[in-house]
Amino acid sequence: MKSSFFVLLFLIGAQCFGAPIEINTWNSQISVSGTKHIVMPVTIKKGELFQFYVMQDGLDVELLLISNNKDTVGYKDTDNGTFGHEVLFYEALKSEQLTFYIKKLEGDYNPDSGAVSFYVKKFTKKEKDERALLLQQLAEENKQNVLTADIDHFWMAFDKLVNCKNYYDSISAIQNYYFDLATNGFLQFIKVRDLYAPEYLRKLTAEYASYADVRENTYMVKEALPLIETVFDSLKIIYPNFKPFQVCFAIGALRTGGTTTSEFILIGTELTTTGEKSKIPQRIKGIVAHEAIHTQQKYVLKPGAVVCNQLDECLDEGVANFIGELITGTTNYGETDTYGYAHEAELWNEFKSTLCAANTDNWLYNGGNSNNRPADLGYFIGYRIAKTYYQKANDKKQAVIDLIAIDDPLSLLAKSGYDGK
Repeated sequence: MKSSFFVLLFLIGAQCFGAPIEINTWNSQISVSGTKHIVMPVTIKKGELFQFYVMQDGLDVELLLISNNKDTVGYKDTDNGTFGHEVLFYEALKSEQLTFYIKKLEGDYNPDSGAVSFYVKKFTKKEKDERALLLQQLAEENKQNVLTADIDHFWMAFDKLVNCKNYYDSISAIQNYYFDLATNGFLQFIKVRDLYAPEYLRKLTAEYASYADVRENTYMVKEALPLIETVFDSLKIIYPNFKPFQVCFAIGALRTGGTTTSEFILIGTELTTTGEKSKIPQRIKGIVAHEAIHTQQKYVLKPGAVVCNQLDECLDEGVANFIGELITGTTNYGETDTYGYAHEAELWNEFKSTLCAANTDNWLYNGGNSNNRPADLGYFIGYRIAKTYYQKANDKKQAVIDLIAIDDPLSLLAKSGYDGK
């Protein structure tokens, strides 16, 4: 057993807990509470780089590095609640003795006790130099309109897994070569979709072939960059108020194709580049166009407008599909559209019978419970209402503005005259 300078202590009578804790080792499900912290003395030499990685499991904790004279030289707590990781890096400016704490945060939201899993990584000089170079390249990537470096970083981590000998090796490879090198876009993707290294390791273990099969296709995104620029250029023509966003293509955990934040269009490339290669560029155009419309929508009702959630949410998606079709020629919802047109009258009768329902359980994001017909048929209904409104309008540019800025869905439905055909 290799020597270690880490010792795990609990602050209950300063009792030692178990054997010394080794660096570069995964420590699983260690208990923490308001009176039971994890404390590890650490000796660091000048210039050394350390990473303190903690995965929370039912408890919100903070990470602290404290010097011998009681100064806090490192601190980390993110707003991810009681689940998710906290990652603290520290590079020593001098040789010193520090103490690393994992402490429960105070707050009524936080349970009395829980568990964390963690590792402490000491970077070799080669790893440190490699990281510095990659971070320098990352700074340049973040200046681009379309970010694709996360695709490269994912496959770099993927290739590292082949030589991993244990759980720690695998988790740290995914964390260090993918998550720690996240572009500004992927950082937001991580937050809105709760993405973490342990989940990726589980998915890669179970779905290795699925990832490997799509690898070559994911690189096609880089070839599609001119197509993405044409999407934005076309949207500016039909919608003068368009405010461009950055687009980030990353590799997700097989559970999200695309979403948006206040700053980014975020695309799960492993799901959007499957299937026939010849169709992938057009699909990418369609997805970016759809999500670009979402970045422009305001989701605010005007005073006095009737709250009508089912119609409103289906219009949001349907408008994105319709205007995306105006720009690219496709909605990317072939199966849904085919079924929709074949059953349009009966779908409309069913839809309007619950027009202002509080939820859209039967119409959107219902792939898990949609039997005997395609899921997400609310996209089709919203699309048909939007298209009917647009076709009826004399001023097409104003119609696009109206559709993107819907503030009274019932009024727009009435003006469209849509009746299920």
